[in-house]
Amino acid sequence: MARRTDFHRVIIGRSETLTFVGTDLVSVPAKTDTGAYRSSVHARNIQLKDGLLSFELLAGHPACGNISYQMQASEFSEVTITNSFGESETRYDVKLKVKLGPKVFFARFTLADRSKMIYPVLLGRKLLNGRFIVDSAETSLDRVALKERYGVELPKDEDDEEDQNENSDII
Repeated sequence: MARRTDFHRVIIGRSETLTFVGTDLVSVPAKTDTGAYRSSVHARNIQLKDGLLSFELLAGHPACGNISYQMQASEFSEVTITNSFGESETRYDVKLKVKLGPKVFFARFTLADRSKMIYPVLLGRKLLNGRFIVDSAETSLDRVALKERYGVELPKDEDDEEDQNENSDII
């Protein structure tokens, strides 16, 4: 049964593009992960000095080329993240203004090294809940094309084959 709040949710797919409002970082590839609690974004040169956290957003990520944005945050926290392998890691958590689909809002992201991942941004449940409905059969990005466009050399996986099959002319 549909709830009244469902009519304000936008349907997104397994991968989308995200814009960091107030920066020149537009159409950044992002992977939707309903299994992840928090969202994360690729960042480098993370430094804490005199209560101010500074970092380079997206710098050095293969899918972003030379794109990066120097940021500072006075409002941040430290959180412990446990990955799917059970390994824990402490990261900084910052609030950033983003645009996803037609929605513009503030969301919290942990700063992480995602340079070995195809997507520099991971969208977790805290960001998705109450705003979006995820249809895993949909996507606004072609993973194979993304790898080829930016020369990302990662092993092929099932998602690559699925994207190629969706884009083939075979009936």
